[in-house]
Amino acid sequence: MDHSYQVWQDVLAEEFFGRQHAGHPTLFYVDDDVERDLRHGYGLEEPLPSCVSRFLRLGTADPYSALDEYRWRQWKQDKQGVPAFLPLLACSVIAASRMMNDLNHRATTYHARFSELLTGDDKQLGSQNYEPISRMWQVLASWQHSQRGARGLCTLPAPADLPSNRSMIGFAQSQALLSGADRSFLPRLFRSLREHGTTWPLPGDALLAQIEIRGMEQHLSKNFRNALAENDFRPLLAKLIGNYAASWDGSDELVPTGVTRAELVVRLDAGRLSWVARLRSAEQPERIDLAGGVVLDRLGDTAYYEVTGLPTPDANTLSKGIRRNGDGLVLSRPAASVLVLARDDVLGVWAGTDGFRPGEAHVVLADPAARRDVQRLLDRAATSGRSADTGKLAWVPQGWSLHKPVVFNDTVTLRAALKEVQGAVGLLEPPVQFKLRLEGGLRLAPSLDRNLYLRGGEPQVVLPDTAEGTGVLLVDGKERPELRKAVAAGRPAPLAVLRLEPGRHTVSYAGATIEFATADQALVEPKADTVCGFTVGDGAASATPCVLDEGALAAGVTGATSRDAETAMELCRRDADEVLFAAADGRLWTLRAPDQPDWWTERLPDTPAPLRFEAGFHGIGGWLLERRNGRWKGRPVNPGTPNPRNTGNPRAWAQAVLNAQQASVEPSWAAYVQAAKELNR
Repeated sequence: MDHSYQVWQDVLAEEFFGRQHAGHPTLFYVDDDVERDLRHGYGLEEPLPSCVSRFLRLGTADPYSALDEYRWRQWKQDKQGVPAFLPLLACSVIAASRMMNDLNHRATTYHARFSELLTGDDKQLGSQNYEPISRMWQVLASWQHSQRGARGLCTLPAPADLPSNRSMIGFAQSQALLSGADRSFLPRLFRSLREHGTTWPLPGDALLAQIEIRGMEQHLSKNFRNALAENDFRPLLAKLIGNYAASWDGSDELVPTGVTRAELVVRLDAGRLSWVARLRSAEQPERIDLAGGVVLDRLGDTAYYEVTGLPTPDANTLSKGIRRNGDGLVLSRPAASVLVLARDDVLGVWAGTDGFRPGEAHVVLADPAARRDVQRLLDRAATSGRSADTGKLAWVPQGWSLHKPVVFNDTVTLRAALKEVQGAVGLLEPPVQFKLRLEGGLRLAPSLDRNLYLRGGEPQVVLPDTAEGTGVLLVDGKERPELRKAVAAGRPAPLAVLRLEPGRHTVSYAGATIEFATADQALVEPKADTVCGFTVGDGAASATPCVLDEGALAAGVTGATSRDAETAMELCRRDADEVLFAAADGRLWTLRAPDQPDWWTERLPDTPAPLRFEAGFHGIGGWLLERRNGRWKGRPVNPGTPNPRNTGNPRAWAQAVLNAQQASVEPSWAAYVQAAKELNR
């Protein structure tokens, strides 16, 4: 790849997935006008299509393999970065924006326009070559979901939501339904509907109906009007515009350029409702001051802030929404007639959530206008919490109904009920899953391997939202009956129930495979930023410790390790009456057997204590002496020539050597005995 391709990648990443979109729906809309404006605005010399076309491998089964390989190389350098195939996907959106009747093509023709855009020939790239691009769209969607809204809220549809005849090109077409001018017009549309006191947010179907009833489609783009008239794409358009309505906070713009949004979240703790703010920005200051005396104070090392200076959550603030401005930041919560709370792992209490989580408990609050929709949904799909709680709880907003604990054990039934009921709850679908992935579990040593789990603490496997019957869940190549019920209900399948043996395992579904490993324990070496020890010069260690730099570390003494000499390891008897080490330089040590650890008998109750223990000698020579039953035995440890006059306690050394002078008949030991006699004269 040359520099121009990476520049286009950086421009598209910043323009459409920059942090200024945090908490807002993002649409990757690129047409010929947008491409020209970006090229001129950023000073790019080469047009986007020609930049991409130079790296196509035409005539092969996968013409886009070079671009995908480049994406993998970039991913290895930055695993959190935007997948590096945005220029190719932008071209696929440009092709979708060109779909209209002309002298050569029908309005429904896509691949001819895509091929013509990149090759100049409408037959070079066909539908048989397009599958890799549809996979790239799903990778992009998975990445955006993994950022938890910090790079914008994903607007790509799930594969199951696409019309059957648009299963591959539908991703690009979904991004071409709303132009920039359309999105600028939406706040005016939403405000006009809100002024009539309707329950908010309205579901997408109701919004489209209102647009048609009021004749407002004339203010929207041709692509929008075409999708509105097409039965296959109308549901997708409804979902897209409904999501925009659910995130609209009452401002004049959906995403003010350069302005960070802090989201207001309702918290339920100790029997009262309060506000916290969530900031998805890369920069998270400790304190933020806003207009009207509103102050945000960061909660520890999290993305959450304690909020003071706002009225407490009640029927009025929840149903009308709140917005406060600051310097380059807006604190807001869209108006909503339904409030769903779930346990938040970071806060440790109940907190507002964007959608239902299958298998988990929820608290559901609904204002009078939305009460009927909520009850219909719970009657059709909830496992528990169908009946409203009639207790008079002080924290429940006046006039609102309460259901708890609400649990949905069957994701398939929940999705079907949400589509049927629509109304105020139609936007609370579980997050879309685009690929097979692991969730939860007890990671044993993330620094060694992020997919290494404690045996018995295996993760759950989350299946992608594909059409039913497209695959069978296999674990280590076998279908597991214990998981069938969870798979049929569309919930994460818990792998811990399989009682897998330690080792590597595979999970496969619909052609995708992921790997993980289990173990009973893992040894993790501690990492230290600084190393303390003793410098070594001319074979001698310094008298005082210090922080060792890289130059001193290679030859320094750290802990029990000398880096400039080999370690001699000797086995000493535990049943010896006395164990001494007489060094060649006159120092004398008494060696004692280490205590047996407490866990020894717990894990190995039938194993006798070993007869010996280890003693390490680092860069020093001498004789190891053991006394048993009144007799001494000795063996050399790099003995060298004895010179006991300069260091240690020469008198004690000499007495110990003379007491053990019968320990060996080797000549080197005789030299030690002779040196001891000379000292003792």
